[in-house]
Amino acid sequence: MNENKPDGSQTLACVFCRKNDDCPNKYGEKKTNEKWNLTVHYYCLLMSSGIWQRGKEEEGVYGFLIEDIRKEVNRASKLVQAINAGVFFFRCTICNNSDIFQKEMLRMGIHIPEKDASWELEENAYQELLQHYERCDVRRCRCKEGRDYNAPNSKWEIKRCQCCGSSGTHLACSSLRSWEQNWECLECRGILYNSGSFQKAKKHTLPSTNNVGINDCLLEESSPKLPRQSPGAQGRDLLRQGSKFRRDISTIIIELGFQIIKKSKRLYINKADIWNSALDGFRNQKFNPSYTIEVAYVNENDNFGREHPGSKHEFLSLLMQHLENSALFEGSLSKNLSLNSQALKENLYYEAGKMLAISLVHGGPSPGFFSKTLFNCLVYGPENTEPILDDVSDFDVAQIIIRINTATNVADLNSVMSEYYNYFELIGCLRLITSLSDKYILAKDILVYHVIKRVQAPFESFKQGLKTLGVLEKIETYPEAFYGIFCHKPENLSAKILSDLFTVHALPDAQALGFWNSYVQAVEDGKTATTMEDILIFATGCNSIPPAGFKPTPSIECLHVDFPVGNKCNNCLALPITNTYKEFQEKMDFSIRNTLRLEKEESSHIEH
Repeated sequence: MNENKPDGSQTLACVFCRKNDDCPNKYGEKKTNEKWNLTVHYYCLLMSSGIWQRGKEEEGVYGFLIEDIRKEVNRASKLVQAINAGVFFFRCTICNNSDIFQKEMLRMGIHIPEKDASWELEENAYQELLQHYERCDVRRCRCKEGRDYNAPNSKWEIKRCQCCGSSGTHLACSSLRSWEQNWECLECRGILYNSGSFQKAKKHTLPSTNNVGINDCLLEESSPKLPRQSPGAQGRDLLRQGSKFRRDISTIIIELGFQIIKKSKRLYINKADIWNSALDGFRNQKFNPSYTIEVAYVNENDNFGREHPGSKHEFLSLLMQHLENSALFEGSLSKNLSLNSQALKENLYYEAGKMLAISLVHGGPSPGFFSKTLFNCLVYGPENTEPILDDVSDFDVAQIIIRINTATNVADLNSVMSEYYNYFELIGCLRLITSLSDKYILAKDILVYHVIKRVQAPFESFKQGLKTLGVLEKIETYPEAFYGIFCHKPENLSAKILSDLFTVHALPDAQALGFWNSYVQAVEDGKTATTMEDILIFATGCNSIPPAGFKPTPSIECLHVDFPVGNKCNNCLALPITNTYKEFQEKMDFSIRNTLRLEKEESSHIEH
């Protein structure tokens, strides 16, 4: 290290502080390396936070190697603020303390210029803070002009996240029903819902499971810090207006799932009596729909009272299957509510609605058995719904309506009226027939009574149950999204869908993966004794993919086992290692077919 001549050193600036001052009292000794054209103040070296003495005393500059100095200069050159900070920003680089640190620096004789930071003195400083974030970040932006389009005072005006301000959405691309509402982005919403203060607030809004109303629901775009307006006629109109903005059903249900907290509640389920054991669990005073659900299977015939860990997905799938085939609904494929006085007395319609809502939010399967009429009643109200003949499951009533619709003259209509006089009087549909066109009004009156008015009490009770966790409110807001999962069964599984669903883990033998892919394709082609649904049930407990997906993600492992093993609690499928594909297929068929058969027999067998 060679020092420059005194006259020359005055013109060379320190690579750290960028000053050419040569004042040992302030900056320490000034050193220059002519070979590398490097000039430094000794104190600047000591104050550098990213460098230390790796060499001997005579190496470099007092043990600071030239290579390290150049690296630190390169690093420091990117830290513009560090060079220009004045007394108000000079602080310890480790703990960020400024008061004690500055006093210690002054005691050591280090000069700190009393000035504002240079970046605050620049022209138009902090100009970028005056720029608003203007971009729609929702998954599916509906604006034809693009995500960056912003039209104030219209549905295409950008609404920013009230928490971070770094994310936005068009008013029309969100579920906001008015500009006055607050909106949080997905990341901020997740933080808010899991925060301690919000969990405490939720304890007041969900005091028990028997009173879960619309005020207990969690709006997607409403701030949890603000009270919500009570729904009324105007609110219903706004909900319908919001339904114009479509959203993906999986996103909606995932957002509803933000209400689920870590605190868990274990349900003891008897698979042979799935309905009553689920009913006991959900009616328990300590049960809260927002708790994480854990399932333990029990057998009432087990004298030792043993319990086995169960799959939540399997439990919810079995519960939805029972609900579909229960006496609470009537119809073949598309079902409506039935009139069951005993169920109404026991408040089972409310419990059914609550179970369905809990199942959806907690990752259960889609119902898929609602009629369009029942769904429209939930969304638009019974008064705005027109039932059709297919909604009538009672054969005798259907025949009466058919006879009325096929009548060709007034005499035929009067004949039907006379034959079923008592029935028409009972349902309040007696009318004077003056023309053939009266048959349409008469048929409509019978349909409205039988499908809607007759089950008004069960419908209202069922609707109250659906308000649990805000599900009904979301249905009213996004009817197009929920219609697919309420009124239609999921699409049939294919080899590609099933292969993409499973994540492959720990496959030491590439041959096993090849056997698996070949087996899935053979199942799709109908060349095996199992179906796609059988494989999914064997591994996860569900016969279809839930709207919100599986959690955890289904996975495949290859283990040294004689037969495949399905771990429904973890959605894991363990494959056997075999020498030939034929042996692999035989073991898969045998295990899956017999396991599902035994489980079906266990579920259908109820001890009296």
